[in-house]
Amino acid sequence: MTKVGDTYLLSAGVDFEEAAGKWRGGDAVKSMRFFSRASDVYDQGLRKFPQSLDLAYNKARVLLEIATHPILINQLNTPLLEVLQQALDAHRYALSLDQDNPDTLFNTAQVLTAIAEAYAKDPERADQDALQPLEEALELQDRCLALQELKLEESLQERREAATHIEADNEDSGATGPEAPTPTEMGIPSTTGTEDQWFSIVEPVTKDTLVDTILAELGTLTTLCSILSSSPAAAPSSSLGWIEEFSSKLVQAKLPFLIQDAEPEKLQEVALAKANFSSALLEAGYRSGAIESSTYKRERDDAFRPPELDLERNFSALLANANSLVAFNSALADGDASTAASQAPQRWNALSAAIANMATASKIPGSIPDDIAETHFVRGNCSLLQHKLSQPPASYQPAIANAGQLLKNADVFYRNASKLYQDDEHRAISQLRAIVSQSLQSSNYTLSAATANVQGRGREWVTSQIEDMIDEGLVSLPSSSV
Repeated sequence: MTKVGDTYLLSAGVDFEEAAGKWRGGDAVKSMRFFSRASDVYDQGLRKFPQSLDLAYNKARVLLEIATHPILINQLNTPLLEVLQQALDAHRYALSLDQDNPDTLFNTAQVLTAIAEAYAKDPERADQDALQPLEEALELQDRCLALQELKLEESLQERREAATHIEADNEDSGATGPEAPTPTEMGIPSTTGTEDQWFSIVEPVTKDTLVDTILAELGTLTTLCSILSSSPAAAPSSSLGWIEEFSSKLVQAKLPFLIQDAEPEKLQEVALAKANFSSALLEAGYRSGAIESSTYKRERDDAFRPPELDLERNFSALLANANSLVAFNSALADGDASTAASQAPQRWNALSAAIANMATASKIPGSIPDDIAETHFVRGNCSLLQHKLSQPPASYQPAIANAGQLLKNADVFYRNASKLYQDDEHRAISQLRAIVSQSLQSSNYTLSAATANVQGRGREWVTSQIEDMIDEGLVSLPSSSV
């Protein structure tokens, strides 16, 4: 129970949080302002009541929201890594007050995973830098899961004992059921007295609670595989075997029991997390030389085959499958040049399938403009990647025969994306890629001319974006030509 002295500050912080949540969808600036006020109030309370777990937990959770929510990240006035470090410090403090709090353990792992992802995107950091926070995140998630399993078993045992007692009492008295619990027994604060009191209402641990933790662990493992794909030498060669063994414990030993009675939405969420993880693990395995391209393709296709994914109506699953197919193409493209020609049909077909997935996704009723924009953007990328197959060392005949049309397709897709994206940065990137696609159709193409018409963007931004296109394998132009 929260102390009476910090009740006002806790209540004020919660009020600011609720206001932030209301404005998050319509006014990101105002939402960020309220979240910042909530954090300041909790911080003020901790200076007066440093042992208050409620204040510490709430402050940490608010900082996690600020540092990871896509809408709020765009409002940051401080570098993302600095904000993530503040969130991590706040979570470590909350853990110092209660090291066995499952919610705090879970959220701390989320912060560590976000830090690892930020490290992986930073060109000035070594890939190894991202491994340590991921390892710590997995340790915390596993500890959280163990505590939740214990609480779930205790809860189930209490229910079994209560049911036995009720049945026995009913037999003795002839009653038809147990008496309703009092408000106090349900954890509802009493309204008597002159001062309000706050009670910590502990949410019951259910099977869904454990499933959410396992899905978070799979997400962390997926991030780990992605980092190993970009830098196979970043970790020992035994890492992939350890990841596979660790994931099997979750996916094969624990999940089947937990999702026996799950709702269709939860089953879909589980299937998507498993598919994303399998795709990332297979890519890392192929890039490290552990598996061949035929195995990679077959098992990748199998990962996205479960009916729960509903690849006709589920936007998230269609996008994930398309991104996985693009990753398959990229992994093969980065391989030995001597196999480029023989692997070209697999790559072409994978990119065609990704385009088809995005065409289906674009027609799903009720999709928001940014989602539809993403389908056009991905199709633009795939069209350029297919065009790339017309060039040596692949020199794939269907790509050569359709080279001009592929560039026209990319231009159209990117222009459509630029009209639909709500974010200025995404619009500008789409416009640039459309201009590059147009210019590639010209025999006297020069990169400087291609990028001259991107409004409001400087040479440095253009150079960075062209380098990204080269890194993604979309074009083969030297960045020095910018």
